Amino acid sequence: MEPIIKTMASKYTNVRFAKIDVDELSDVAQEFGVQVMPTFLLLKQGKEVERVVGAMKDELKKKIQIPRAV
Repeated sequence: MEPIIKTMASKYTNVRFAKIDVDELSDVAQEFGVQVMPTFLLLKQGKEVERVVGAMKDELKKKIQIPRAV
């Protein structure tokens, strides 16, 4: 998935991508209820607006493209 995420990061410049190592930051994983790898959280102003569980690149791409009001 990493090459796909890098491509998305280049394409969707209005979106910030961050990779979290849940072994090193288990408190962050717990805070967001991450139980499966990979899990992609889409946050807006610090709040979760979407979640994609698993290596589902098409679903992730679709969710990134959804316009969101500020």
